[in-house]
Amino acid sequence: MPKAVDPAIATRAIGELETWLARTGVRLEVLPSEFAVLEGDAVDILVHSETLPPLRITVFDEYGDLGTHDARLALVLIGRGFDELDAADSAGSWARAEGLDPDDLACRILHQQLQAARSAFLAAWGMVPDVITDLDWQLNAGIAQALRRDAGLLPKG
Repeated sequence: MPKAVDPAIATRAIGELETWLARTGVRLEVLPSEFAVLEGDAVDILVHSETLPPLRITVFDEYGDLGTHDARLALVLIGRGFDELDAADSAGSWARAEGLDPDDLACRILHQQLQAARSAFLAAWGMVPDVITDLDWQLNAGIAQALRRDAGLLPKG
């Protein structure tokens, strides 16, 4: 069983996400995905700001975290999605990693749109704070668990 995270560490990490949101002034709106090729866990996040038109970012919410519409969870999913885009060496490898058909034209279009959204986002606001390890995210441990608990997805205690 994963070791419980130190509450002070979790508080600091969650605070880092909140500070980023306050500093940038962005507002994140969770919507159903507009891409017909996507099924299941695809969700769109509209990034609103005073300086740019809304920016649509599709993320894959396999754990259903965005049902809470929690901005910190949405921000984490944006960062994780951007990391996956960056790690893929092609649209095809990105599509395979996301469980999509790499030969589907709509998937390639989505990849292009996400790359453009990533570039615009990073140019405007910089990197999303990377406060949760992949393992903690997948196992719902550590800071991931604390954030989900704070967002109301898990019971307090």
